[in-house]
Amino acid sequence: MSLNPQLLVTALESIAPTKYSTVASLALLVYDHAITFDAEVMNVWNRPHSFGKILFIWTRYFGLSSLILAVTMFFHGSLSSKVCSGFFWWEAISIIVLNVSVEVILLARVYAVYNSNKKIIYGVAGVRLVALVGTGIIWARYLPPGLGLPPIDGLTGCYAPTASRLFGFSFVQSSLTEIVLCFCMLYKAWITYKSNYSSPLLKLLIEDSVIYFSSIFGVLLTNSLVFFIAPRGLVLIALGWEYAIPCTMGSRLLLSMFEQAFRQQTLTGQSRPGYLLSDIRTQGLSASASHVEPPGVLTMCVEDGD
Repeated sequence: MSLNPQLLVTALESIAPTKYSTVASLALLVYDHAITFDAEVMNVWNRPHSFGKILFIWTRYFGLSSLILAVTMFFHGSLSSKVCSGFFWWEAISIIVLNVSVEVILLARVYAVYNSNKKIIYGVAGVRLVALVGTGIIWARYLPPGLGLPPIDGLTGCYAPTASRLFGFSFVQSSLTEIVLCFCMLYKAWITYKSNYSSPLLKLLIEDSVIYFSSIFGVLLTNSLVFFIAPRGLVLIALGWEYAIPCTMGSRLLLSMFEQAFRQQTLTGQSRPGYLLSDIRTQGLSASASHVEPPGVLTMCVEDGD
């Protein structure tokens, strides 16, 4: 993209707030990593490989490395517009990958509290597929071209002063899956309340999941509104939080599952903490449950490898 005075003015107006917001999101993520690192070492690193361990490491460190790259790009000087456009494509794809990775954690929880109902898997997967197709169409048409700033003091990084307002619909598409998953959890909470059944573990799962849904949906809504109504120079101001919040919430949800498994293992002396799924599915879901189901998704998340 060629640089003209009007684009330069727009970029200048967005330099400071965009940089501050992105650095703040990285600071939150690094802080969260620091205060939970001891729990990570105890409950994750000291266990053999499992699906949950791999998912935790991927979610936690893919988000962190992607956000570090974003901060680096905003403070790097003399970047060409071609490089900036490529970075915007990477940023869009990596945010979707991170969100889908975290949705796997939530889907495992929803799948468990609905007693391994495969219709839940198919329904959510269908919604996510539709959202991905819609997002891809929006990207192809409206992904903002990058603007590389000239090597002048204070002008560093990549910006998108000509971004289309319609790109905000990509965040609306991504929120569809979150809404469906949240509705599933709230519906289960309502059914449990109506049946006067109490399960501390089920209650914890629902509360954690609703907090997560609210956080992710809030970030998606914020980015949508930024693209729709904020000055064009500020359209990237909240993108850093699309890494920080899903990464923080997703890793904490998995870490909570590992901690519960470790706590139960310590109390009972079990060598394989696969109790979680059977407890949720046979005790927390239905007062009439009288049999133990074979281990499934949540067991894979917490169970040690052979």
